[in-house]
Amino acid sequence: MANFLAESLGKKAQVAYAGGSAAFTMLERLILLYVPFYYLPPREYNLPNLIPEETFLVLATVLGTALALGRIVDAAADPVVASISDNLRLRQGRRKPFLLISALPLAAFTMFSFNPPYAGQEHLVNGIWLALMMSLFYLAFTAYVNPYLSLLSELGHTDATRINLSTLVALMGLAGMVLITVIFPELVGRIQDAGISLRTSYRIAVAGAAAPALVLLLFAGLSFHESRHCRPVTSAPLGMRESLLQALKVRPFRRFVLGEIFMQFSMNLVTLGMLYYTVVIFRQEQRFMTVLAALVFGSALLAFPLINAVAKKKGKVSILTVSALVLAFCSLGVFLLSFNMTGLSFYLGVGLFALAGIPTAAFSILVNPTIAEIARSQAVQTGGRREAIFFGARAVPLKITIAVAGGVFGFLLSAFGRDLGNPLGVQLTLFLVALASIGAFLAFRGYPEKEVQEALQEEEKLFGK
Repeated sequence: MANFLAESLGKKAQVAYAGGSAAFTMLERLILLYVPFYYLPPREYNLPNLIPEETFLVLATVLGTALALGRIVDAAADPVVASISDNLRLRQGRRKPFLLISALPLAAFTMFSFNPPYAGQEHLVNGIWLALMMSLFYLAFTAYVNPYLSLLSELGHTDATRINLSTLVALMGLAGMVLITVIFPELVGRIQDAGISLRTSYRIAVAGAAAPALVLLLFAGLSFHESRHCRPVTSAPLGMRESLLQALKVRPFRRFVLGEIFMQFSMNLVTLGMLYYTVVIFRQEQRFMTVLAALVFGSALLAFPLINAVAKKKGKVSILTVSALVLAFCSLGVFLLSFNMTGLSFYLGVGLFALAGIPTAAFSILVNPTIAEIARSQAVQTGGRREAIFFGARAVPLKITIAVAGGVFGFLLSAFGRDLGNPLGVQLTLFLVALASIGAFLAFRGYPEKEVQEALQEEEKLFGK
């Protein structure tokens, strides 16, 4: 029984562990939001491009190729990192070494991404540098995040603990997102006010954000001891291919990932469309996007404690199922209102957009503990301790989904219009969000949550309720 009676993680340690989510969210948001602007600024800023913006091979650009290469490395590295982590047998554990070793490279490659060799002029070498930095950043990102998330299964010995941990992780991730979306631009502006150039201000601000992120990454890695807080590993190492095949044979896992693919597609369309919805759908100035984002974040934050409490009583996937319907309702409602977004329709549309914060919160909180409990139930049933491979196996289709969502979004805008005079392309993205959300609803409805929970019930009795 000793392998079942691992020590529970204390409250302070849980907060320290969750702080890692704020850190890697901050670093990835710096890359996603500001790298394109930094290398190809709007002409109104009177700054030289740092990379060529010409199109080659019909559709490709230097920026697009560099960003895509990072995502390809990200997707390819996930199952590899997962397999190595599952098979690692070090005194420090299987996950902690990855977190401690990858923390510094993750912060460093974020800063290097904003420091190309030719810092003040356009040069192809800058594009090659960016492609290399994106590849190394996402390699370090995967090396940290995959083992980090797999710990939800190992540190969360009960369903309630897994939900609490995931709620903290989601809350910290939201805080990191707000810091980079709202506070970071203000920091850049304050540095500029001191007479420093825009790009130099960005480099200083990025370093200022990366330093505390590094501290949080390291604290998360030091917040637990695998020998005390995780069950000992007795299963033999298994090759990556065999491990992946075993994970894919698990019916609840396949069903849940299908629902997650639909939901991820929907959420990414909404993320990509935020600025277009502001200008084209709601017919407001760009700065109104801050209002929309604040409403979504605000409703998500208010929903966090409710989702946490209800999920413990009603189950996680039942909440996700309802949330998918809510997102379908919100997006379809805004789509229909968009054809006459004036007067009352405008306020109804804003209200529906804010309501989308609820499924955003549910998706942030409940997805990872569901994957964690699938992985843990398989460990209980088979004795094989391969938690990370479940997170690695689901990451590949999800990252392909992100790429597909971007392609579909770009096609709709190019083919059907993206401005006030011709808004159909933007409107159709909302309709597609509704369809994909219904797909998520149908997939989640077929998830056998009871089957997974039954496999964990006997184990949970050992830890108490």
